[in-house]
Amino acid sequence: MIEELDKRFGASKPREARRQFTDHFWCDLLVALAEGIKKFSKAVDQIPDYVTAVIMRSRRTERRSVLLEALVRLAVQTAWEPIKHMIHTTGIEDLQRTCWILAVLICPAPEDHRAVQDGALLPLAKEGMLEISKERLAQVFPAEWVRRLREGLDGV
Repeated sequence: MIEELDKRFGASKPREARRQFTDHFWCDLLVALAEGIKKFSKAVDQIPDYVTAVIMRSRRTERRSVLLEALVRLAVQTAWEPIKHMIHTTGIEDLQRTCWILAVLICPAPEDHRAVQDGALLPLAKEGMLEISKERLAQVFPAEWVRRLREGLDGV
């Protein structure tokens, strides 16, 4: 995917384009995909447009670096193609859960990223998956990070 993005948009400044994608772009993409899967399960072809709009809105709301909409649209479409094929093999619910988990794991600071908290951690908590993982979170992440994350999720 990165090669495709570099080829189409990063020829003049590939480093800058790649750096912008490290600023919570991938976790935003996964959370929005999970939301889109649920919202548009009957209209799968609309998901990339929805995801692009959610990412653009999230970046504005959270005052993150501005990305060219065409660049976001290409990245979303490229990421969506293999995911779309997974719907037929794993089912919508499993695919949505996978997106939530990947969003949490890929996010550099989920305790400070409202979209990941609301769009991935809370749905996982509602499913009971977070309860199982609390002990594991405490083992893997710093205590301060886990405390801030729980506070951000209203003690879930």
